[in-house]
Amino acid sequence: MQFSRQKFCRNINEQQSLRRLQNDLLDEKLKELNDDICEIAMDMDSDILQLFMTPKIGLYKDKKFFFNLDFRTNYPYFPPSISVKSDIQHPNIDFRNKKFYLKFLETQNWRPTFGLLEIIKAMKQTLLYVDFTYIPNEINCLILAQQILQQNNNIADNYFEFIDFEISENFKINFELDKYSNSIESINNSSQQNLSQQPAIINLQKTQRHSQNDKIICIKQKN
Repeated sequence: MQFSRQKFCRNINEQQSLRRLQNDLLDEKLKELNDDICEIAMDMDSDILQLFMTPKIGLYKDKKFFFNLDFRTNYPYFPPSISVKSDIQHPNIDFRNKKFYLKFLETQNWRPTFGLLEIIKAMKQTLLYVDFTYIPNEINCLILAQQILQQNNNIADNYFEFIDFEISENFKINFELDKYSNSIESINNSSQQNLSQQPAIINLQKTQRHSQNDKIICIKQKN
C-alpha cells in the first residue's frame, strides 16, 4: 500500500508538471526565439520535450544541437533535467554524463516563476556565447575553453569587449596550457594528482551579460 501511494503521488506530480509545460508551450513569445541568431525547433516525444538549436552566428554557426528536456519532477518548483543528444563539443557540455552546464538551472538561481521561455533563452545564450564562468571540471571541456580563449586573443583587440578576472590556483592547476607544449597527457596527469582538491565546476567570475549579436566576448587575465 505504501508503494502504491507513493507511485500515485508521483504520477499526480508528473501530471501537474506536464500540464504546466503544456501551458508554457502556448506562450507566443517562444516564436520570437527562433530568429536569425539561432534556429530553434521543438517536439514532444511522449513526456519528453525535444529541443533542436542551430546557431546562425559565432563559433558554432550551423552546428545542430539536440537536447532532451524532462519536466516531470515537480516542475516548476524544480527545473527540468537537460540531457544532450548531439555529439558536438562545447565547453559547457560534459560528455561524461551528457550534461549541459547551465548556471540558470542551479538551485540558488532557479525560481518557480520561471518557465520554458526563460529556460530556452538561457540555453540559447550559453550555447552561442560560451559561459567561461561555468565550465565543467573535465579535461576536454577545459582544453576546448582555453583554445577558444587563445583563438579570441589572436584576433584584433577592437573586435572584442574585454572582461578582466583573477584566476584561482585551482583553475591554474586544471586549465592553463603549457605555451610550449600541446601535450594533453601532462595536463591530465596534473588533474589526476589534484583530483581530491578540485571543484566540479570552474567558476572564474560572473561575466557581463553578452549582447545578442555576432560580437565575441573575450576574457583577459589580469597581469
